[in-house]
Amino acid sequence: MIKLWDLRSISEKPILSTSLSEDSEVGVTSMDRHPFQGHIVAVGGYDGMLTVYDMRKAQTPVTVMEASDNCLNDLRFHPERADHLFTASESGSVWHWLDKMDDKKLNPSIRHLFGEITQMYLEVRNNSSTQFSETECSTLLLKIDSALHYVWEQLHTGQWKDVDPEWRKLYSYVSLFKALLCLELGKDEGSGLVNAIAACDMGLIMGEPILDGLLSNIADSLNEKLWILSETKRTIQENQNEQEDNNGCYPQMNKDNFVETVHVPSIETFLLDIMNKKPVVITGAMDFWPAMSESRWSVNYLRKVAGYRTVPIEIGSKYTDDAWSQSLTTVNQFIDNYILTSNATAGYLAQYQLFQQIPQLKKDILVPDYCYLGTCDDIQLNAWFGPRGTISPLHYDPDHNFLSQVVGSKYIRLYSEEVTSSLYPHEQDLLFNTSQVDVEHPDIEHFPLFLSAPYLETILESGSMLYLPPRVWHYVRSLSTSFSDCLRVERQWYGIPNSGPFRLARLGQIRE
Repeated sequence: MIKLWDLRSISEKPILSTSLSEDSEVGVTSMDRHPFQGHIVAVGGYDGMLTVYDMRKAQTPVTVMEASDNCLNDLRFHPERADHLFTASESGSVWHWLDKMDDKKLNPSIRHLFGEITQMYLEVRNNSSTQFSETECSTLLLKIDSALHYVWEQLHTGQWKDVDPEWRKLYSYVSLFKALLCLELGKDEGSGLVNAIAACDMGLIMGEPILDGLLSNIADSLNEKLWILSETKRTIQENQNEQEDNNGCYPQMNKDNFVETVHVPSIETFLLDIMNKKPVVITGAMDFWPAMSESRWSVNYLRKVAGYRTVPIEIGSKYTDDAWSQSLTTVNQFIDNYILTSNATAGYLAQYQLFQQIPQLKKDILVPDYCYLGTCDDIQLNAWFGPRGTISPLHYDPDHNFLSQVVGSKYIRLYSEEVTSSLYPHEQDLLFNTSQVDVEHPDIEHFPLFLSAPYLETILESGSMLYLPPRVWHYVRSLSTSFSDCLRVERQWYGIPNSGPFRLARLGQIRE
């Protein structure tokens, strides 16, 4: 039996009991708890079975596997990589378990093709000759591309959120095979590295994390090697270009409409006076970010860390334009074509989870303490990188936002939810949270109430952070080459209770 006790309770009975085996009494010989999700428990039995429970609904096991023919003496989750589990049995065998793809959810044809790819790659890789057969490699590459194309179609059938994760995981595994094969085929040429890193990034963009972030690790190493092999490490004079281009782009502003600025508010001040109540510009909270100090971001730094990485970008000054589209490009190509070159059509790396794809950049960002005040651990971190003049149309988000300006500056205008009717939201379902009005050049004939709507405005400079409560309408225009990150926290945040003995908990004391 597995029993769960609440040690805070005065009751002498467990709050939950479940049996390891329904058919017979089997002794529990080992147990370990997931290091990050305490409700997940792995249990080893005298019969050699490995059972995983979610203790929130422990009557039904999540997974049951035959780990050994003998008693499982011990089992352990890896303390940092919890998708790895280790078991030791009475027979003396030690097994290493890790999360894998459930190919039973895939149709037989793609399972067969994936099996062929795996077998062919192992044969090519284990070939005793120093030179691989070009014909064999070309045939394998065709099969890999065929599998990627097939899975791509599955990923783009219906809505993305409804796609079974196993299809995304399969895309990542096939992308891994393609990357490794590209390295074998072009190990003496730069093109092999470029093709391999592109395959890794497609797996990261379209797929699921696999094998402890192996795709990301390979891509980071290849990007570093390509940077070293580069014959010319360009020193970018982006500052001079910005000084020439910035003339006339700053708007006329009324100081009575300025957003309030607060210098590193305490947790108490943020909870009581700011959170859910008003937008504020926070200064000083980014001073210790590596991105603002020793690893200070610049165009050249981004080239070094991520120049050969493939990323999705938006084409067009704003997503409400009829000509707006999306494209895949490398960071180097994006910088060359849209950042350092005047282009009639704007390019924007907007609202993209760049830090998940390239963890090295995430090391330069420190999540503010204010983001941890909620009950939700899921903090979304998106990147915004683009030239002067890129625009995010007037819209609102359902969550708390911390827009952090790392490089450059942006003009931002804010409207309260109370004046929504004067902002003329789109009637289409997809754009219901976006205004039809061009904020800085409004069509008063079609939108007569817009000018009467009160607003706040600010210029968000490098090193400053703008907090936006949920459903605050905001319009953003880049005044220079700009790199921002936006930390988004779900709306259900911790709140101060209106009654009860404890009104505020602080570090070091509890005050009524």
